Amino acid sequence: MGDEAQIEIFYGKVIEEILLDNSDAFKLLKILSVINTEIDTNIDRKTIETCCKLSNVEKSFDELLDTGILKKKKGKEVVFEFLSQEIQDALEPLTDDKSHEKALQYYQRKSKKFKDDLQDDIEVLFHKVKLNPSEGLVDEFLAIANNIAQFDYGHKRLIDVAQDLFVLDDKYKAPILIVLGNLFSVIGNSEDAEKIYLKALDIYKNLAKKYYRLYLPYVAATQKNLGTLYIDLKRFEEAEKIYSDALSSYKELERQYYDAHSPDFHSKEYKGIEKSYIDDLKAYNEILKRYYNIYLPEEPSITSDFGNIGIDLDLLEDIQDGSIDSIDSYKTLAKVYYDMYLIDIAKTQSSLGIIYSELMKFEDAERMHLEALKIKKKIAEHYPDQVLPELVLTLLDLGDLYASLNKFEDAEPMFIEALKITQQLAEQNPEVYMYNIALIQNSLGTIYTKLQRFEESEQFYLEALKIFKIFANEDPKTYSYNVADVQNNLGNLFLILRNLDKAESFLNKALKKDPANIDILYNLACLESLRDNQIKALEILTKVVEFDKNYIEKAKQDKRFDNIRNLKEFKDLITV
Repeated sequence: MGDEAQIEIFYGKVIEEILLDNSDAFKLLKILSVINTEIDTNIDRKTIETCCKLSNVEKSFDELLDTGILKKKKGKEVVFEFLSQEIQDALEPLTDDKSHEKALQYYQRKSKKFKDDLQDDIEVLFHKVKLNPSEGLVDEFLAIANNIAQFDYGHKRLIDVAQDLFVLDDKYKAPILIVLGNLFSVIGNSEDAEKIYLKALDIYKNLAKKYYRLYLPYVAATQKNLGTLYIDLKRFEEAEKIYSDALSSYKELERQYYDAHSPDFHSKEYKGIEKSYIDDLKAYNEILKRYYNIYLPEEPSITSDFGNIGIDLDLLEDIQDGSIDSIDSYKTLAKVYYDMYLIDIAKTQSSLGIIYSELMKFEDAERMHLEALKIKKKIAEHYPDQVLPELVLTLLDLGDLYASLNKFEDAEPMFIEALKITQQLAEQNPEVYMYNIALIQNSLGTIYTKLQRFEESEQFYLEALKIFKIFANEDPKTYSYNVADVQNNLGNLFLILRNLDKAESFLNKALKKDPANIDILYNLACLESLRDNQIKALEILTKVVEFDKNYIEKAKQDKRFDNIRNLKEFKDLITV
């Protein structure tokens, strides 16, 4: 028996001995033991005393304090916790359904006091699942996951909820696994995330054997989640394989139902296939009627009309109440499905483009980005609100690819188009897209610097700097680095133009905001070299090279170091 188990047994015996003559205090203790004290507002004494129908609940609470089992939370007056986690763990074998029923009442009442607390919502679900892990609770689990803006350790109770729901059938288990995989991935547990995604993928593949069209999109979506994990882990060969599989899945759906789903569907006349297609679609919708509530988009933190839910819910409701029964209505529904498959194909192609760039397969990367661009431009004509942000991402991916290959003439139109679309989006949502505008303007400044169109470069840098300064004034900790980056770029621009005073001004401002930025220090070394301040230039360049040896090759080729190139100290510094 391990030390932890022995400690729990010891605490259990001590607690039973202390509370032997006070059954009410012991009942209260069992209720408190299933309350998550990691939440800042637990244990709230007033709520406990209100919801627990125990005689002398106030006296029992005081006795738990007197015995030292409970203590006040630091800085709190009416919020308490256990003296140690070991005490709470020791009580776990003693809990029962009544403990969870009382805890559920506690959280339901507490939610009226601490409104809109997502952690309390998770606790309510946790105790419901402990009492009865039913299919209906899967809806609540996925809905909560969908409302989490960003997973963190504060939501790890969802792991316990998920594990208790695994007693359900595979069609419910699979979407839970996806949420669980996302959670582990975000909190850095990549090994478990991979295992979970692979398990979900296996379940979806088996389900797809029976209900092909319903589950094949989920096969592809799970493959994409796994591919994203491999990208984060820099396992690019595996990412390429899994994303290629996802692309094949989406293209298989497109191939099988192209005639019925194609963009010119409405203009075609169908005879032989029409009845069989409609019968097939009706059967498909019968399945969706039963199960669509449990399926949410592949990314729980993002609400998207093009998530892999595979169904337009407004149209589905019309099907359910019988108001859609015509062939034209089904054709409309088919068009929605088709567009959703196409946008998923495009997203997958974009991801493959990024992977191919990492693998230095640049022709393949360009081909994938261009294919994605073609699809996104087409679908954006019909669904601009949903697709234009995706279109911008592909334009930027292409622009970055061309820039990395020194094809700056090809990169420029990509960034220009991305900027125009983002400015259009910013008219409706400036608080989101103004920051993106500044990022693109900064990139364009660099492109025009490379193209030696220096007036345009300066203009875009200054416009980006103006926007970033607005953000930095509100949140300097987050956005000062953006300001420093643009100031460094402006400093570099004026070094090229040999306007050394302006270069110095911008570089010093950048260094003040981001003193650890090696690229700023490198440009300052260039500045001192151009001023023929040899000792100062060598001093700064030495710091740069000591921190990052990659700057040696750059310094060898940089003409701005011509004033110190023949010095022994410089030659020693760049000799590897």
